[in-house]
Formats: sequence, structure tokens, C-alpha cells
Amino acid sequence: MIDKKRDTYVDFFRGIAMLLVVLGHTMSGVTNNSQSSFLFNIVWSLQMPMFFLISGYVTRYSRKCNNAKALLKLLGRRTLMYLLPWFVWTVLIRGILLGHIDLSNFSSLFWNMDSGYWFLISIWCISVIFSVSSLIAEKLIKSGKTLRIILVTALFFLLGFCVLAAIGIVFGLSFFCIKLTLYYMPFYFFGFVYGCYKDKITNSKKAENICNIVVALSVAVWICLMVRFSLFELQDNLSGIVLRVSASIAGCVSVFGLLKFAAQSTNKVCTFITRCGKHTLEIYLTHYCFLCLIRTVPKPDFSSLQGVALVFVNYILTVSITVICVKLFTSNKYLNLILFGKYQGLKRN
Repeated sequence: MIDKKRDTYVDFFRGIAMLLVVLGHTMSGVTNNSQSSFLFNIVWSLQMPMFFLISGYVTRYSRKCNNAKALLKLLGRRTLMYLLPWFVWTVLIRGILLGHIDLSNFSSLFWNMDSGYWFLISIWCISVIFSVSSLIAEKLIKSGKTLRIILVTALFFLLGFCVLAAIGIVFGLSFFCIKLTLYYMPFYFFGFVYGCYKDKITNSKKAENICNIVVALSVAVWICLMVRFSLFELQDNLSGIVLRVSASIAGCVSVFGLLKFAAQSTNKVCTFITRCGKHTLEIYLTHYCFLCLIRTVPKPDFSSLQGVALVFVNYILTVSITVICVKLFTSNKYLNLILFGKYQGLKRN
């Protein structure tokens, strides 16, 4: 029986991923040439792959969909959680209120989602495909054998991948953020597979030793790829995609393995990271409003002392103001619903 209590490891690593997202956006926003730096290479290899791996992993805590009614209920919750905030923050806040997004040709927004809150669209699409695949697997595999369920789920998940790719070929891979969704689907599924075997791994000495070897090898591979290649600047061809995926998988395994002790730490830094991990969606949506509050013209080079100082000051400001705003917004159940799709505390008929 899976413990339904909140997993502090998940919150801790989500917090790391979210703080890396803010750092990456700050670096590219206030300085020039940050994308070619070693620090940005690390940030880019980890931030979004960690989110999708963790999102796939936490499906182990979700209720199983045994029928169409349960599936529709789950998809309704996912739609509220992801698409409502996407509309509110993209159209109403960043589009109409702040004027950061051009809404004069609204339909063009569906081909330029990577300029805003694309993650919400991608994770919604992946959740739909995965949920349908899981339901089919549960229906077809009556024995409950984990490997068989994984294989059948993988088959229909791959079919969903192909359908999405076909839509992308017809309308363009930029449509509805299909390109990024396809790229991150394998990460989501890897997280799901690990979640299926996590208990067996943690309860087996032999498996634990194998995991330690895997982590050590991952660290070596990650460091080599980070030093050798600038992942952000790689071309979107087969070799570039393979290198990016390899570096991200190796990096995520390295971070998960080397920092697992810190997830249970009670020091202030680790506690703050874990708290951020409990509100990653809220921080992700809100932090865009407070990015790059202090700018210089022209932008300094990231490698300069001024560039590093500018990134540091803006990063601290963005994180601090965002955390305060999230605390305020989530204290009101109606704002929590409208802004973040969270409906806890509201009466439901």
C-alpha cells in the first residue's frame, strides 16, 4: 500500500527545479551571452527535465482510473489545474493587464506558446495521454502484473506520441507546444516507471548498490557532457536531441542521488527549498511578473562582475517578492482557485 502522505523528497527536488527555472530566466533576462555559460548549461540540463520526471513519478500516488467516469473526473481536475491558470495568466494578466503578450491576433498565440506558460500546456497534454493509456492498461491487464501494465501503458503512450506528432506535422510542431511536449514525454514516462519500482529498489540492498553505481556513472557522464557541449546551442537534429536527453537524464539522476540526504534536512536552506517545492505551480506562474526588476543599458556580459552582481540581485528580489505574493494569494481560497486552479476549501456540489 502506497503511503499517501506528502513526499518531502518530491517537494525538495521540485523546489530545486523551480529555483533553477527562476535563475535561468533571470540570467537570460538581465545579461548577454548567459546561454553560453557553464552555469546556464547546468540549469538548462536540469530544470524542466526534473519537473517532468517528478510529474511522472508522482503518478504512483494518484488514484487508479478503472472506468471512463473516473477518467473524465481526473481529466476535469487536470484541466482546472493547468488550463485555467494558463488562460488567466497568459490572456488576462500578461496579455491584457501587463501587455507583455500581443493578443491582437489571438489565434497566433497557439503557435507561440513557448513564449509564455508552455509548461502548463505540455503537462496537460501528457497527463491526458498518460491517463488514457493507464486506463487501457488497467482494463487489459487483469492480473495486476507491474511489468505487463508498464508495457501496455508504454504501447498506448507511444501511440499518443505518434498521434501528437501527426498533428504537429499537419499544423506545425510549434502548434499547441507540440515540439516541447514530444521532447519531454519520455522524461515523464521514465519517472512513472521508476515510481512503479521505487519501493522494491529502496527495500533491496542489491538494488541500492546498483543505484549507487548508476549515480556514480551518471555523475561522470553528466560532467563530461556539460564540459564538452553547450546544450542550449545544440541543433534540433537527432544527435543534438540524443545529447540533450542523455545529459539531462544523467544530470537528474546525479542530483537525485547525491542530494537525497538534504531532502530530510531541517536546516533553513533545505527547508526553504522544500517549501518552494510545495508551491511550484504558483511560483512558476507568478515569478514572470517580477523578473529583471533592475536592468542596465546596455546589458552587461554574464561573465563580467557587473553581470554576475546584476543576476544575483535580481534573483534574490524575484524569489523574495514571488514567495511573498504566493503566500498572500494562496491565503484566499477564491484567488487560489482563479489564479492557480486550486479549489481546496471550496464547496463542491
